[in-house]
Amino acid sequence: MNDQPWNFLVAETGIVERSKAISQAPGAAWARLVGTRKDLATVAEEMQTVPAIYVVYDGFVVLPETDEFTLSLSHRWLVVLAMGTAASQREAEALNQLAGPYIGQLLSGLHGYTPPECSEPLIAGTPPRPYYSPARFAYYPL
Repeated sequence: MNDQPWNFLVAETGIVERSKAISQAPGAAWARLVGTRKDLATVAEEMQTVPAIYVVYDGFVVLPETDEFTLSLSHRWLVVLAMGTAASQREAEALNQLAGPYIGQLLSGLHGYTPPECSEPLIAGTPPRPYYSPARFAYYPL
């Protein structure tokens, strides 16, 4: 029996580290910050560093195979790519074209990855829509 308490959100650290490995590799670094929702909440939007990646917990679902003996859960983690531009807020195309290659790198690098101390790999799901803020930032959840 394990004497350690069950860390329900243990995957967060592994997802952050994997995102750093993908986006901050020597010679190919592009993300200026990789963090969590806590990091995003500590800075005014207009002052944030971009491009940035934020790992955000979005809850869980109890799977149908759960019974009185077995608890089966599926967690939902969002990896949010934050981008900014000096272009008009109506011009999402500029942000989209900047974000596109980064989104591809994150999806291919995270899909199938099993965070340390987790039993299942990450599987891409349908994310929420991107958000384009009036402050000329865009947030792409994956």
